[in-house]
Amino acid sequence: MAAQNAHQARQRLSQLTATLAPTPTESAPVVQTRATIAARMARDPGLPVLSPTLSYWQDPEHSFAHVRSTSLPKDTDVALIGSGITAVSTALHLLRLEPGLRIVILEARSAISGATGRNGGHIKASPWADYHDLKQLFGKQSGMKIIKFRMAHLDVFCREAAELGQAGQAGLVRRTKALSTSYSAKAWEGSKMRLHDFLQDFPEEVGKWEAIEDRATLRSLGLSDNAVGTVRGPEGAAWPYRFVGAVMGRLLDGGQVTLETHTPVTSISRTSSPKRPYTVHTSRGSIDAKHVVHCTNGFAAHLLPSLRGKLWPFRGQMTVQSVPKSFPRLGGERSWSTVWERGFDYVTQSPGSDGCLYWGGGLLQVPDGVDRELDLGCSNDGELSHECLNRLENAAGRAFKDGEHAQIIRKWTGIMGCTGDGLPLVDRLPEYVSGRTDCDPHVGGEWIAAGFNGFGMVNCWLSGKGLAHFITGRKEEVRSWFPIDEFACRSERLGEMTPEGSLDLFLAGLDT
Repeated sequence: MAAQNAHQARQRLSQLTATLAPTPTESAPVVQTRATIAARMARDPGLPVLSPTLSYWQDPEHSFAHVRSTSLPKDTDVALIGSGITAVSTALHLLRLEPGLRIVILEARSAISGATGRNGGHIKASPWADYHDLKQLFGKQSGMKIIKFRMAHLDVFCREAAELGQAGQAGLVRRTKALSTSYSAKAWEGSKMRLHDFLQDFPEEVGKWEAIEDRATLRSLGLSDNAVGTVRGPEGAAWPYRFVGAVMGRLLDGGQVTLETHTPVTSISRTSSPKRPYTVHTSRGSIDAKHVVHCTNGFAAHLLPSLRGKLWPFRGQMTVQSVPKSFPRLGGERSWSTVWERGFDYVTQSPGSDGCLYWGGGLLQVPDGVDRELDLGCSNDGELSHECLNRLENAAGRAFKDGEHAQIIRKWTGIMGCTGDGLPLVDRLPEYVSGRTDCDPHVGGEWIAAGFNGFGMVNCWLSGKGLAHFITGRKEEVRSWFPIDEFACRSERLGEMTPEGSLDLFLAGLDT
């Protein structure tokens, strides 16, 4: 079955590449732009820039945002690189499985300053929208497993928030009724086809999702006359920086997790030690570890050069937009996706009385004649994406009947990580990826959980849980729900990933 799925995936990728390849009538500049983007995707993403744009979510910062020890610990059981949702989930679940572990979290900047603290706030699986392509690429069985994995996140987040009590309330984890609205006939026909395909294979979801195209109903939902149709169904939203911060705070209070901010990892080497086979080198010294875990998403290829062009960064633009008094305040109970002729935006609303919209996107919707793919392969969140901002400035007026006078009041960028086949990499790193001789699996190992393709909130938390089971030798315990084979670092899978093929697949996904 795996071989058959891989063959289907190669066929589908070939079709997409042929569809998007330059035709003989395309001009040289277009070909050059595509080559330039592919080259950008294959370069070293480097370390996160020291002065990122200021995210709305990170104001104010957590009390531990800049915490670090006077001197680094000499050794640890597990060294986690990165301090976002994946790293925190991995640490939490490791301690739930083996409470005696010692864990060090290494962060290049302030705590939770990467994508987790800069994203759009959606807990949005979009199961109906993605299932069709997943089934075509990887087969029905794998497609269903991946979708169920993503859909499980909302319930998990709600349970975790409830356990946090008051701290969880500060995280603003909530359920929403989501509207995924098409603003072109082409996009709407695709949405209806995808919804039908999804419900055929997920009959238990019938009644939870509905396609709406009646003009009066669309208007009653606050959508503009440009709306052709919308799919309504259950999703979620959160304030990830606060939620993950609440979990991090508890981990730090427990005493077994050490947080080292402003401590970028510069390299990793193998040792001859039978007890701690890895040395993690940082700007402040070195730590010997049994296990090393890469939770750096779009930056992972900096320390893992073999992944360059296979796991690459791309920059997303976020805004906070004020709305006029006429715009309905829905108490944070609704979220939106606006699906344009090409590409989409993502929107949630403040649960407060101001009704502000948290609006991100704009990618690939800017006018012809400019490098519309400038954000692809970009790892610099210290600058804004001005072309995306130009599109987002009037997006509310095009999407909502009362959105014409919305105004951008905050703006920032964040770096996501994309893989060549659209699925994360969650696995033990083999030697052909790490470049380091593997060690006895009973002693330690090098691991990765990265490449969430812009949908971290429905991949990261349970990826951390699954990885914790891998690290502690309990892999088979999660096989029933975790996409072990689909997310694995297999040589065949990685060998099929090229910057050019990855770019074609990514653009095809935005071509609705």
